[in-house]
Amino acid sequence: MENKNIVILGNVVFGVLIFIATVLFMFTSIDPYIIKTTDSALFVLCGVFNLVLLYKLKNKGSIWKSFIMLAGLVFAFIGDVVLISNFVLGAIFFAIGHVLFLVYFYLLQKFNWKDLVFGGVIFLIALMLILFLPSFDFGQMKLIVIIYALIISLMLGKALSNYIQKPNVANLILFLGAFLFFFSDVMLVFNRFTDISVLFDYFCLATYYPAEFLLALSIYLQNYENNKEIKSDAIKEQ
Repeated sequence: MENKNIVILGNVVFGVLIFIATVLFMFTSIDPYIIKTTDSALFVLCGVFNLVLLYKLKNKGSIWKSFIMLAGLVFAFIGDVVLISNFVLGAIFFAIGHVLFLVYFYLLQKFNWKDLVFGGVIFLIALMLILFLPSFDFGQMKLIVIIYALIISLMLGKALSNYIQKPNVANLILFLGAFLFFFSDVMLVFNRFTDISVLFDYFCLATYYPAEFLLALSIYLQNYENNKEIKSDAIKEQ
């Protein structure tokens, strides 16, 4: 089977398994530790799968960057499981994961002033909601929520900036993954710190696992795009 077909088939299988596990977690009474751990482990394994496939590419110079993304997925996996019993500790693991994602985004494309502009605007909107929306009751958690909002806003801003600078499929997938992750976290905050819980909980879960899947998929796509650029530059130099 050709490498391209293996990539497609493998990621489709992981996507379907993640979808099934998410539905089971949302609509059944299976032990959340069992099903949620399984669901989260699937997107980490998807990342590992795509990383392994990269060794079939002729140019492996940028593969090391993908280990940063994989590390971010692992911390998200830990945070997802820990969040069930300890919200603060789970949020810390997620924050570390977002920092790793942000580092990965900067390894893909160097700093640009648009990164801060987009991230700053997103954070400002989030901060206004945190500070002035009367439905929220953060108690002593407000500072933690603000710091977390800053990290994930910068991550989403950088993903958007990368796509605008290089509007290819890999950057689009990365941006969509970051956006769904951001949206999922917003829904989590509404679920955790307002009186309305069920609706936001569903929105959170329905966007979180697709987000992680897209980020895992981007491991292969980013390196694939990088190799295309290298080959294209080599042809131009001939």
